[in-house]
Amino acid sequence: MMKEKELSFRPELLNKSLSYCIKEDCSVKRQCLHYLAYDYDKDFVEGYFINPRKVQGNAQCSKFLDNKVQKVGRGFRQALKAVRRGQGNEIKRELMELLNCGRSQFYNYANGAKALTPEQELEIRKSFAKYDVDIEPICDTYEDSYCL
Repeated sequence: MMKEKELSFRPELLNKSLSYCIKEDCSVKRQCLHYLAYDYDKDFVEGYFINPRKVQGNAQCSKFLDNKVQKVGRGFRQALKAVRRGQGNEIKRELMELLNCGRSQFYNYANGAKALTPEQELEIRKSFAKYDVDIEPICDTYEDSYCL
């Protein structure tokens, strides 16, 4: 019978490949995405592995990746439309600096092609508030995701 923590693993949310951990005696393996991905993907032929002799096998493991699902936002076009005329370029420059990206990457965030971390969303919310934009929700859409 599966434990409750095992049931929380949602492989459909893995949007990129992970290195596998095969440390069987790890105390946190049922909460670590590296082990859960390995345990789930039984059909792999080859892959990247974390050397089990080099990891601690507990919550202080440097490779531990929590399987906590987060809500992430995508896009902020509606918020951009609410910015007063004449301030559009100013807030775009501020958001590009905040997201540490250039123009094309900025539009990937703005159009929802690239997800925002919860921390990025909070900072974006603060930036829009400086321009008197108080739209809820600030992002156009939200989805569940692992923070990889």
